[in-house]
Amino acid sequence: MPLTRHLAAALLCLFLVACGSAPRLSQRSIYGDRPGPKGFNTVIIDAGHGGKDSGARARGLVEKQLALDVAKRLRSELWPGYKVVLMRDSDFFVDLDQRVARANRYGDAVLVSIHFNYGSRYRAGPETYYWRSDSYALAKRVQRNLSALAPYERDNAGLVRRRLRLTRNPALPCILVECGYLTNAKEAALVATSSYREKLAEAIARAIKDQARDGDAGMGPIPRPIYAPPSKAGDARG
Repeated sequence: MPLTRHLAAALLCLFLVACGSAPRLSQRSIYGDRPGPKGFNTVIIDAGHGGKDSGARARGLVEKQLALDVAKRLRSELWPGYKVVLMRDSDFFVDLDQRVARANRYGDAVLVSIHFNYGSRYRAGPETYYWRSDSYALAKRVQRNLSALAPYERDNAGLVRRRLRLTRNPALPCILVECGYLTNAKEAALVATSSYREKLAEAIARAIKDQARDGDAGMGPIPRPIYAPPSKAGDARG
């Protein structure tokens, strides 16, 4: 009997240690506590909104249409060098949590969500959002390329660390790109042209290719991971 009790106690201790260590092991995936991606071969492109959700509307432009157009152009820039997955390839609605679940099916991949912004008519320029530490370098590269392209930048947020469902919840490096403000007359006129949308896709593609080749090299100190719960529908901007 004493031996049995000792054995049971030992097994219980092992179980508790295993349970206690499991969250720490999973945090590398959940919170991005690892280097940025390098050498990845899959790019998941998420065209924001779609279907019943038109996104921003301003000056005759509709965000869901522009986002899909840039997403398809980005696919052309990346293929065949990368496996490219479009979250949607036409005008239909995909719930944010469904987008996260689908992205999580892929390993050795990054997620780039394409959007256009809405705000003050004086505000202009791209903004790139990230949350996970392993997404910082890619976000910085994209923002740098888009800023160099944009002729009008005013009062925009630039590179932003924000907990959104598509920057926090996926278990892979993920960023959200606001390619410009539809509410700014000059920027909207540019976005309305296919040539400028092609340049947006080219700029984002260069950043992705640079990240795949170089990883975090040259991107400066990487921010520490922030241990926050998954973002949910009630959070600001989802």
